[in-house]
Amino acid sequence: MKAPTRLAASAVAAAAAVALTPGTASADTTTLREETAAGAPYSGNWQVSTVGPLVFSVDFLGSRVTGTCESATLQGTVESNGEGELTAASLGACETSNGFSSPPTDLDLGEVPDRGGRVAYDPVEGGRDGVLTVDAGLQFTVEARVLGFTVTCHYGFRTGGVPGLALDVYNRDNANRPLPGHDDLQGASDDIALERLPGSSALCPSNGTGGGAAVARGESTPGSGVFDRKLYLTS
Repeated sequence: MKAPTRLAASAVAAAAAVALTPGTASADTTTLREETAAGAPYSGNWQVSTVGPLVFSVDFLGSRVTGTCESATLQGTVESNGEGELTAASLGACETSNGFSSPPTDLDLGEVPDRGGRVAYDPVEGGRDGVLTVDAGLQFTVEARVLGFTVTCHYGFRTGGVPGLALDVYNRDNANRPLPGHDDLQGASDDIALERLPGSSALCPSNGTGGGAAVARGESTPGSGVFDRKLYLTS
């Protein structure tokens, strides 16, 4: 049965999404740089924007339902040592294979209790260059009409069995980066778990998983709002 779904304003700040608010991933030192490994340390505004849709799947009434959100964009500030804070977020239109949908949404970050964190240099041979993690218990809410009733569902994000998000980070010259056609610092995850939280209707899907890939850029001109500065993560 098709039904309209509304994602509450805190959804993308936790999602996808993608992600400007991390915690410690490594004992290595971290330096975020302009352009290359030899570039000057970068501090300032930055933006993380998805390339392609966010994808997810949930268990609903005994069936596996898939879904996509057109895009997600996160903006914030970051220091050259990796410390950062989220300042704005938006989510594109979403839809699921069973007819649920939501319109594009600018998120109200007043509902997000913890916006701070860090990106950490934590390389793995033949893989990532770092990790972006979220320690805060970020949540989002979905509302829908199901069988004539309004159903409200609250979800939190878990990675590795604990609350929070973790994204692998790849430098622009890493051959293993998830978006090889893009010459940018990138982040990706395909194993973000959704956990139904207390206060949700019994009709809400009990669990799910999601993932996506994004590029991160800074500003060449501080405060311009034009994110054209390529970035690079080092120790």
